[in-house]
Amino acid sequence: MSAQHSRSKLRPGSAAISMVLLALSIVLVVAMTRYLSHTVRHDPAPARATPTALPQNVKPSFDPGAGAPLPEHRVVAFYAVPDAAATGPAYQLSDAMLARLRSQADQYQALDPAHPVVAGIDLVVSVPDRYSGPAGTYSHRVDRATIDRYVEFCRANGLVLFLDLNFGWSDPLTELNAFRDYFKLPFVHVAVDPEWMFPRHNGVPGTNLSNVRAADLNPLIQAVAAMPQEFQVPRKMFIIHQYRPDGDGLANPYDPGAALIADKRNLVDDDRVDVVVHVDSVGGWPGDIQVKTQQYNEWVAQGMQQYHNFRYGGFKIFYQLESKNRLMTPQEVMALQPPPMVITYGN
Repeated sequence: MSAQHSRSKLRPGSAAISMVLLALSIVLVVAMTRYLSHTVRHDPAPARATPTALPQNVKPSFDPGAGAPLPEHRVVAFYAVPDAAATGPAYQLSDAMLARLRSQADQYQALDPAHPVVAGIDLVVSVPDRYSGPAGTYSHRVDRATIDRYVEFCRANGLVLFLDLNFGWSDPLTELNAFRDYFKLPFVHVAVDPEWMFPRHNGVPGTNLSNVRAADLNPLIQAVAAMPQEFQVPRKMFIIHQYRPDGDGLANPYDPGAALIADKRNLVDDDRVDVVVHVDSVGGWPGDIQVKTQQYNEWVAQGMQQYHNFRYGGFKIFYQLESKNRLMTPQEVMALQPPPMVITYGN
């Protein structure tokens, strides 16, 4: 008998076996379904899925915006050079100074509850001098013991602290890095004052007017911008004090008598840092409030619209100097457009 004939004779039996197997499969499926249904209905504590843990070498993503003061908060700070009463109300640390600072902050909080106010201190730690000094930098640094007292005071009382750099002839990045360990702290931020900054060694602080360029400030901005990721701390604020106009549009933007910042349009735009252009001019005579309001309009509001390289405005009031005329009220400060997000008070 041929193989082909054998396979043809087996086909009817094979079909029968297949039908039997199919029937058995159906019976088993029905039985198993009934069993599982019965088990699930009567299980009082069904098992829960166990979350999958991240591998040990995978870190959760870091968000520098978490805990950053801006844009959710407003900052009200007292300014000072340590032990120099004429400079600002934070020249000495005391409970009375803290109470006065909190009272001032509360006035702004009441005007804009949507932006909780964080109180702070703007402390000059790189102090300009009219003499060259041992290092030939026309500046000196506040001793670390004094800075440490301010750091601990701010830590204990929930304040932010700006370390304010005035430079003189010092190399800007060298001066910034001299305080690098403090910037590892989440509540310590940076302020710079170009009025006392002579990167080309072409003047003396307190004697000559200064003129700086975006190229002098941009390395500082970018160094501060890199700190949150490096130190795993919230995004930093970077205040640029502006005492006189910028030079954009002037025939000679590098003339110190005409401009403080030659080319503000060229400041780097880096969203890793919160740059604040802070109107730092001094009143104390009739009409000063109108002048400072106009300066804010030009240096901050118009600058934001024209340059798009900073997002926040700041404003300074001098308790003693400007009371010779009349201090701006918090209501008047908040009427500036856009309302300043960092407000400081000096003497």
